Amino acid sequence: MSAILRELLRVSEKAAHIARACRQHDALFQLLIEEKKGEDKNKKFALDFKTLADVLVQEVIKRHMEAKFPGLEEKILGEESNEFTNALGEKIVLRLCPTEAETAELLSRVLNGNQPAAAALAKVVHEDVPFADPALDSVQVAIPQDTMGIWVDPIDSTHEYIQGCADVEPSHGVFPRGLACVTILIGVYDLQSGLPLMGVINQPFVTLDPVTHR
Repeated sequence: MSAILRELLRVSEKAAHIARACRQHDALFQLLIEEKKGEDKNKKFALDFKTLADVLVQEVIKRHMEAKFPGLEEKILGEESNEFTNALGEKIVLRLCPTEAETAELLSRVLNGNQPAAAALAKVVHEDVPFADPALDSVQVAIPQDTMGIWVDPIDSTHEYIQGCADVEPSHGVFPRGLACVTILIGVYDLQSGLPLMGVINQPFVTLDPVTHR
């Protein structure tokens, strides 16, 4: 099903857009780099913002793929649980709501009433991200939908993502550290054998704009 590969690439770009926005929007960036100390360090409230970003990426991928291929969502797995506990001890199941306002309200509960951050994050996850690649027209993939599972590593290389070094030079074409190491990983595997079938690797920070330095 070549259409599944196309949609996985499309949704990986939306995931990359979320990863970039968390570093570019001030309200989100401050949460990303905030270091919890003392008692706060041991609280499970919202776990940490990086985990929240991970879960949102997972949920965006699940919802997008389910909308395109009904029945596929239950076969999409990821590293993070979508259940959070806020500072009031309230357990919240995080999901992508039908509207931006509903998602913002849910995120605000997870983030202990931080409405600016919740609104910014909700706006990002509900935005349409353009994607087109003419090279995909010649790619043929024949994998029955009922035989495949999907595994998501939402934002891989946590330390490099948070540190955000963008001036690292590659060594023999390979970046040893820095934002260029951060990836969105989506793997497709055979449900019966567990063997890998295909995968998508998206590098959200592969280039640095010389003008905006983003």
